[in-house]
Amino acid sequence: MDIVASSSLLGLVGGLVVALTALGRIPPWLGYPIGGALLFIYVLIVAAGLRASREFKRRPPPSVSLVGRRGVVAEAEGNWALVKIDGVYWRAYCEGCAPGDAVEVVAVADAGLVVRKRP
Repeated sequence: MDIVASSSLLGLVGGLVVALTALGRIPPWLGYPIGGALLFIYVLIVAAGLRASREFKRRPPPSVSLVGRRGVVAEAEGNWALVKIDGVYWRAYCEGCAPGDAVEVVAVADAGLVVRKRP
């Protein structure tokens, strides 16, 4: 959320600087380079975000082949955790897990993986 708000603001300020320069309120030698640079950075951020979202959508859904695999808890909130298995992050249900715990996949459910702490 923070990145989206700040990148939108960056694009808005860049567009405003270019518009004010076109209206003659800001000198062209100052307004166009600054406004252009801000808009260029905004376009780069949007392009990177679109590319990342397409790559995320290509990730295959969890399959039964994940059962028995081992991973590490990256984040935990309540009984839900973000687990990293073979370099991929998965949403998992885990009772009593904390970040850094080693876990093993027990089952694949509709809402994500079911994991348990390894002894």
